[in-house]
Amino acid sequence: MASIFCNGYEFKNIEAVLFDKDGTFVDSNLYWGKLGENRINAIIDYYKMDKNLFYELCEVIGYDSKTGKLIYNGPLAILSRDEVIETLVSHLKKYVNSDFETVDMIFNKVHEEFLKDVYKYTKLINGSVECFERLKIKGIKLAVVTSDSYANTCETLKSLKVDKYFDYVVGKDSCPEPKKTGKPAELVLNKFGVKPENAIVIGDAPMDALMAKNSFMQGSILVQTGQTSLEELTKYATVVCVNLDNVN
Repeated sequence: MASIFCNGYEFKNIEAVLFDKDGTFVDSNLYWGKLGENRINAIIDYYKMDKNLFYELCEVIGYDSKTGKLIYNGPLAILSRDEVIETLVSHLKKYVNSDFETVDMIFNKVHEEFLKDVYKYTKLINGSVECFERLKIKGIKLAVVTSDSYANTCETLKSLKVDKYFDYVVGKDSCPEPKKTGKPAELVLNKFGVKPENAIVIGDAPMDALMAKNSFMQGSILVQTGQTSLEELTKYATVVCVNLDNVN
């Protein structure tokens, strides 16, 4: 067991840390932005829609293609993939007769193609590797719990050469319940044989803090490297910091 310090706060007797991925240690604007643009282009092509709707539809799913930034309240990179699709399908009804199954199919095809070039659009946020190393030196087990798929997460970790730091990965398809319920975290804790009070979550969004709370973990650290404002993060987390450099 070890202590973790952040902005003067001490988490004691920690055996495991559960990391969110996108926005926490992977640049979510670059990755999700490009994938989102590709999916919207495919939707426009499939339904033969006006190409001038591109910017509008990107914003609907949570990406400002003009600034190259994710929109703070999502749904892209914040909510689950199914919720992103549901949001888009609801909006598309203004223009075409769409349904969840068709949009889901288009999203899947685009993602398969995207994986061929995924390395071009994934990069680590500065300070991430150093943080992982500090925690591993303390003997703390690390896991990734993400709303991304298990396969894509493993591929991303491998491409960024950080897979060696993580002992377990839980993707959206690893558990039927969303992160905020705490159920995905329970999978990790059971795998590790670690009590909730001896673990924390590090993420960049309210759902990460809710995961810690609803799985009865000791607490959470939210970093301001994602798309959620500092003011909003402070409503949920035990501790909020600028980036992973503050976690020791």
